[in-house]
Amino acid sequence: MPIKDGSLEHLDISVSNLERSGEFWAAFLKDLGYREFAKSATGWSWTNDETTVFLLQAEQEYLDPPYHRKRVGLNHLAFGVADPKEVDAMATRLKERNIPLLYGGPRTGRTTYAVFFEDPDRIKIEVVAPLAGRVTPAPVGPTDGSISATEVITYAGALVTLAGLGTLLGTQYRQLGVIGRLAIPGLVAIAALLVARALPGGRARARRAQTSLVTLAVAAIGLFTGQLQAELLGGPNASIPPHTGYRILLVSALVAAVLAAVSLVRLRSGLLAAALSLSLLIATIASIAWLQLEHGWAVELVFLATAAILVATAEYGRQEKVIWATEVLAFAGPSMAIITAFITAQDGNLPLEIFGALLAGAAFAASVIRGSAGYAFAGGVGLFAFVLDIEFRYFQSSLGFAVSLVISGLVLLGIALLLARLVPRLRR
Repeated sequence: MPIKDGSLEHLDISVSNLERSGEFWAAFLKDLGYREFAKSATGWSWTNDETTVFLLQAEQEYLDPPYHRKRVGLNHLAFGVADPKEVDAMATRLKERNIPLLYGGPRTGRTTYAVFFEDPDRIKIEVVAPLAGRVTPAPVGPTDGSISATEVITYAGALVTLAGLGTLLGTQYRQLGVIGRLAIPGLVAIAALLVARALPGGRARARRAQTSLVTLAVAAIGLFTGQLQAELLGGPNASIPPHTGYRILLVSALVAAVLAAVSLVRLRSGLLAAALSLSLLIATIASIAWLQLEHGWAVELVFLATAAILVATAEYGRQEKVIWATEVLAFAGPSMAIITAFITAQDGNLPLEIFGALLAGAAFAASVIRGSAGYAFAGGVGLFAFVLDIEFRYFQSSLGFAVSLVISGLVLLGIALLLARLVPRLRR
């Protein structure tokens, strides 16, 4: 069939990693009816006999700055399909490949129905169908970005249940008996997981509600694990030494951390990232008490290990384009290590205090390099903690404290101004 004048004959797209991007493009182009056309060490292409898509390996000298669709140049690519059902089918296949959908899922426009996603270099891609071909009408009611009544009720139910669970175990602990003490957190966990499973997970608001329930289940399973250990040691009537109590907390927190991490990989939410951070914080504190570490560099090294885990998880989330969870982890990891450096320097350990300040500076640097609000927030909290620590130890709440706060605040404003002016120029 002859080509229509003005039709798009082919696309050439430069990518940072040909093998990684090629695997991504090959999968969804095959779903659209393309077949492989050619492949070499520097290029990979697919065609449907009307349009050919070429991926080219960008040369090393052109990899920085990275692509961003809001700069001058290509914004996004749109591939057309005949029926909106094909858009839904594409969205399902993308989810099966763990590719995040932009805007919470397919969106209905004035005349089209489309799903949006990004390739490994964050090039935005759209698969779009004319709305006239849609068999089922667009859903009536709140959009994916809104909060539904079901979601609000789920949040409220999760919070009330968690508060009730803590209050019951805290005030009526002995009267419950061994079965009650184990059954209550166990039943809460089972109920939360069952309701989370029953909610349809295809829409963003349902996934948010699922997240609150899964987080409740993680907390309940952590409580169940700790209670089971306590019961094996004799329950509330047993004399459990502190060393054993810290071990119970450590095991419980590690179980909760593992469950939170597994759920985070699937649901990719900031709430589960916070649950993971809190679980690891409790596990770290319990391990320090269990090892009978008091203060100083030994405690700081344990927290540095926890911070490294959280930062590595944040960077993995950044690679997977998980925004909220990444920023929560990027804040939690560095801030734990920074603040611990000041808290554990009980004997006026100035090198440890300076180390904490250097970590705050490193968090600021990471915020610039990675474009991360989480790292920036950690650096800001760290700098504020450093000022407070120096004041309490060396100035004894004198006039110098207020002056140092004002100076530190102005320094932060200066850093913000510098970054606002300098970073865009560096990235041109």
